Amino acid sequence: MVKLIHTRSLVSSGSAALLLASGSAMAHSGHGPLESGVFSSFVSGITHPITGLDHLVMLVGVGLIAAQYKQRHQQVRIVLAALFSMLLGLGFGALSGFATGIETMILASVFVASVAVYSRQRAGSNSWSVVLSVLAVVAVMFHGWAHGLEASASGLAAFAPGMLVGAGLLAMSGYKLGQYLNPKWQSALLAMSGTLLALAS
Repeated sequence: MVKLIHTRSLVSSGSAALLLASGSAMAHSGHGPLESGVFSSFVSGITHPITGLDHLVMLVGVGLIAAQYKQRHQQVRIVLAALFSMLLGLGFGALSGFATGIETMILASVFVASVAVYSRQRAGSNSWSVVLSVLAVVAVMFHGWAHGLEASASGLAAFAPGMLVGAGLLAMSGYKLGQYLNPKWQSALLAMSGTLLALAS
């Protein structure tokens, strides 16, 4: 029992440090031009959500939202819907090239996820918490949109599956954290990370 409590404490502390540290930089710092080779584009797709710190926070937030649901099919649906939303955003970004306001929407999405987690914890399965969860999933689209603006057109077919792999790993990590991290801290950590990201932008 003592060992379990110690393990949960370590996971909670580690996750808190990860989310708060992510607030110190924005998604696209440190990213050079994405290469057009198939393998390099696939690897870029995997690493971009992970090293893009606002993307990391949001996708972990999606996992935390999924962890609030009791039914496995609901949890899977949340994660898959977020990945599909991100894929749509990737296509919109690549095809349109429209960048105005995308970074603002990305920042806003983190706070939407925070409120969604908080609402789910406090109110349970009511219509408001469901709406917020849906909004958070839809907001993931803007993270994919930012990737679409940066990915090379010739490497997009390889970048997309890599992006989904990286995003899926982050969402599942968030889901696992949601099982260990004290629920009262989950939405607070997302909100604090979003605030730090906003201050760093």
